[in-house]
Amino acid sequence: MSAAPLYTDNDALHALLSKVTDLAVLPHVVYRVIEMSGSTECAVCDIGQVISVDPGFSSKLLSLANSAYYGLPRKVTSIKEAVSFLGFRQIRSLAMTVGIYDMFAGKNDENSLRRRAWWRHSVDSAVCAKFLASRFKAVNPEDAYTCGLIHLIGKSLLDRFGSAEYQLVEALMERGARDLQAEAAVYKCHHVEVAIACAEKWGFPESLIRGLNYLEPAEPGEPDSELRAIVLLSDRISDYAIKGKTEDTDQEVRTLPEWATRILKIEPNQIPMLLAEGMEAIAKAASMNL
Repeated sequence: MSAAPLYTDNDALHALLSKVTDLAVLPHVVYRVIEMSGSTECAVCDIGQVISVDPGFSSKLLSLANSAYYGLPRKVTSIKEAVSFLGFRQIRSLAMTVGIYDMFAGKNDENSLRRRAWWRHSVDSAVCAKFLASRFKAVNPEDAYTCGLIHLIGKSLLDRFGSAEYQLVEALMERGARDLQAEAAVYKCHHVEVAIACAEKWGFPESLIRGLNYLEPAEPGEPDSELRAIVLLSDRISDYAIKGKTEDTDQEVRTLPEWATRILKIEPNQIPMLLAEGMEAIAKAASMNL
């Protein structure tokens, strides 16, 4: 049974969705995919790795693989699986038709910096989510990576298609508002709602859709509660990786959302080591230009 859409009564969200006709991808990813998909020596895992650093391309790839055209008996949930199913020829065609508009490039330097920061955070969160999924064996690591990669895509879509400038959100956040509150005040909807609504519109698997609801507390036993917990913890650990260890870090670690640590059965004394290991996984991936 399909989950009820979360955006039915939100006019602002409907207006934004009507503008989202396609997903943009990073130009260098498009060019690399076209190059690699034309080689007989390229492996599925190689091209999947290139695609997996781009939330826009990854989302478009999953949307295509899960489209009614193919009528698969089950939903495709990972980048690697989608590449294997679609094949290099279809991937190459997709790369050439989705366009090369850079979702993370703004109209000015300030916009570009903000969107690039979201991209870096998305990739770091994906790496950390995959690490946590492997560590706790709670969900498929590839599914966790995918959900971590696209969990902030709603911010980019608000910035591109929203009715106002995202700087207004940042101004409210500087005065103490949380990002969801500030986004709702400016756009009448927030990035989590946008991500979930778009994922539903694009036909993503329900498990990924539920995972994108990462800021809503879940109870043990709820469908895909482990994935939601992993995405939330990955988001927080990625924040720490960007800021580095500060005097406040230990206190922040001790106040990680209790619902997420409870679902994953993480004891308080395990949290500092988990944070260190997650940050190490992010640093290692960054050193490999991921």
